[in-house]
Amino acid sequence: MVENNLTSSLIPLLALTKGQNQRRFMIISMVATIITIAVFIYLGKYPLTANSYVHQQNSSRTSISQQLPKRVFNTFARHYTKNISDCWTDEDYNYWKQGDFYPPGPLHGNIAYMILTGDKHLRSRCDIMMCTFGVTIHPSRLFFVGESSSDSRIPIYDVVAPETPRPVDTTWSHQKVSRGLAMVIDKLNKSADGAEVQWIMVLDDDTFISPPNLALLVAEYNPQESFMIGQECAGAFCGGAGYVISRGLFERLPPFIISCYRTPVDGYSDQAVPRCITIKTNVRPLDRKEFNSQPPDHFTSRDGLQVRPQGYGRGITFHYMKPAERYLSLWRLHQAYYRSR
Repeated sequence: MVENNLTSSLIPLLALTKGQNQRRFMIISMVATIITIAVFIYLGKYPLTANSYVHQQNSSRTSISQQLPKRVFNTFARHYTKNISDCWTDEDYNYWKQGDFYPPGPLHGNIAYMILTGDKHLRSRCDIMMCTFGVTIHPSRLFFVGESSSDSRIPIYDVVAPETPRPVDTTWSHQKVSRGLAMVIDKLNKSADGAEVQWIMVLDDDTFISPPNLALLVAEYNPQESFMIGQECAGAFCGGAGYVISRGLFERLPPFIISCYRTPVDGYSDQAVPRCITIKTNVRPLDRKEFNSQPPDHFTSRDGLQVRPQGYGRGITFHYMKPAERYLSLWRLHQAYYRSR
């Protein structure tokens, strides 16, 4: 009888406790829902479509164009074609040159991209770059530098010295960085809207690049000051990670940049040219974890964790992104993230 009385007296208490827990859970759920809605409303102020997000290069998220391009390029659909070379075609290139894939408006982006390549990679690495990040860049902001003066799919420029033996081998290829920078700076100076460009991004043809993440990073710096930013290695830059040069610095390069060649102590041009710039201008490389000379999976290994113990943040570049399917897969993830915002 005593046990029954005890049990019967506990039942209302348990019911009250259960009711309080349920109300507490409902309140917490409502607060979480309100916060989630608020976050989505905030992010919703900045829509990022497949092509329009490049306007984020203007350093202000509110400057993103709300207009859609004349044509929308679907990289996802091209990814599943039987022949990977169909990812980018001659017809696509003609539309791109006309600006059909870029949102209309007077602003074309304040970052120019210079990509180092060679003839043997035009129908592989370069096509893949065009059907991923390249198609989102305005034609006046993209330069592939190599040993050809024209191509049916790529905005390629022959920057090697005329006396260079052809075909161009690895030894002679090192001049592409210095001579390429001289060419790009000259074209920007002669362009009607070249003054809009505040940064030049230098990268290899097997380097993955995130234009919106790069725009976020350069927005932290005054482009009128002298900066070269990348993954610093021994007073220069790590091979293939790429680096970005501010207007304050690249305006100082023309008098000497074409003479910046690889020396016997330099392993590759990513070391030689930055070291030459430092000697001439006293501007040293600035290290940022967002630039990476290895692919993403490397940074889950023991060696990678030693290099990037805190991760790579909003990753801007990853080197050695080959074969093509690997580059395309990472681009799909990248686009899925930005489209969800």
